Amino acid sequence: MSFQDLTKRMTWAVISLLVLGLLLLFFSHLFMRWVITLFTAGLGALAMWEFMCLTPLIAGRRYRQCLIGMAAVVIIGFFISTIHPSYVCLPFLLFFLSFIAIFCCHFREIKGCIAVITQSFFGLIYIALPLGLILKILYFPNSSSNGQEGRYFLVYLLSITKITDTGAYFGGRLFGGKKLAATISPGKTVVGGLTGFLLAVVLSLLFYAINPFVSGVDFPFWSSLWLGALMGIIGQVGDLAESLLKRDANVKDSNSLPGLGGVLDMLDSLLFTTPIVYLFLCVSRS
Repeated sequence: MSFQDLTKRMTWAVISLLVLGLLLLFFSHLFMRWVITLFTAGLGALAMWEFMCLTPLIAGRRYRQCLIGMAAVVIIGFFISTIHPSYVCLPFLLFFLSFIAIFCCHFREIKGCIAVITQSFFGLIYIALPLGLILKILYFPNSSSNGQEGRYFLVYLLSITKITDTGAYFGGRLFGGKKLAATISPGKTVVGGLTGFLLAVVLSLLFYAINPFVSGVDFPFWSSLWLGALMGIIGQVGDLAESLLKRDANVKDSNSLPGLGGVLDMLDSLLFTTPIVYLFLCVSRS
């Protein structure tokens, strides 16, 4: 049984929780809204840089800088779309303009352009879309909840995603057993995966239990059950998906940040679970 970098992981987890708590406490103030947005856009920019380091086909300093800027601008566009209903199409417009810009950048460099353009498109969708949706969840347009619903479901999203990762990590280390995906992530086991899944369901039901004490938020029992189960599965798929990219690039971590590895390592599961929660809100509130 080995818990590599456990102290560093716990230190970063505590720091992250403190920062998150402060941000959510003052999330409704205009200044704090922009702080949260710029922080999220900064994470997206770092994640895009790490993604490009995994994909050597995306070369050229100026082109990489453009992609990083595109990711940040698209994420900011998602926030602006929450300010007024007339801006709702802004993120899609920015995605479209980014696609045009990516093609324009290759009009003078034809060789290998299909692979580079495809990787660039994938990077924007893989990173900018879910991070932008995090802001859409936080500032979800429900006037009756006075902003409580967005904050509630953002905490739900982060908590379920993290408990799934943590459960899979400790379950695998404590009990071992058959590997879940040995060629992609040798440390992950079937028992660890089941542990993460069960903890996700249990925590989701706990959110249902405290729901009556949160004004303006409706989270029925069956919704909490199936959403927690779905996130307990999809979150682990997201973790394995990023591991797949790293294995193809022959690297252990997407970066070398102490205790974290990289921003992509920190966000991997969240990139897959965020669209699930956003779609749930859209469908259940329509």
